[in-house]
Amino acid sequence: MSVNISVKNLNKTFTLHTQGGTVIDVFANLDLEVRSGECVALAGSSGAGKSSLICSLYGNYKPQSGSINILHNGQMIDIVTATPRTVLDIRKHTMGYVSQFLRVVPRVNALDVVAEPLFHLTGDPVTARDKAAFLLKRLNIPPTLWTLPPATFSGGEQQRVNIARGFSVDYPILLLDEPTASLDADNRRVVVQLIKEAKARGTAVVGIFHDEEVRDEVADTVFEMRSFKEAA
Repeated sequence: MSVNISVKNLNKTFTLHTQGGTVIDVFANLDLEVRSGECVALAGSSGAGKSSLICSLYGNYKPQSGSINILHNGQMIDIVTATPRTVLDIRKHTMGYVSQFLRVVPRVNALDVVAEPLFHLTGDPVTARDKAAFLLKRLNIPPTLWTLPPATFSGGEQQRVNIARGFSVDYPILLLDEPTASLDADNRRVVVQLIKEAKARGTAVVGIFHDEEVRDEVADTVFEMRSFKEAA
């Protein structure tokens, strides 16, 4: 199995400029490898840096030092030092991200919200909408809602739209930040199956799963963040 993510000696702090420049250490000297078809679950108490690591992997946060090498188009690219154009290309082709919250253009309907990543990748609106409809149906979003903007949906419905959007492209890498936090048992099972199918395709998955049952079903490795917090 190929290494899809290789993190070396990563260090991240936050500076609170409104509090006299106080520096908060998030994690230090963090090393992590994730291989094709493997799911690594990040573990640790609140404040251990799990979401910060996910955001660093996606390029939303810039670490103070260290490297995050992503296998993209056959070569390892350090997303810490990559240009914004390269980061966007990695997100388009290689790395998907399901965050805790759905952030979309307010008046775009649910079907097009889900279809957008695949449409931008292929330029084929029919295939993109077909895949979106397939995922929305699997995640039990009724067709009567597909033409409505997700801003009008419940929290659980919005999360399912967010999950469908994240799985609309068969990314080689998938980052999941509490994907089942607001879901009932039936929809949690659907998400577990989607993750297992992604792993079977060779997707490298990094996730935060506060639901231990979900974590135990999908994770091959549990990566404990505590030691890197203590080292910071």
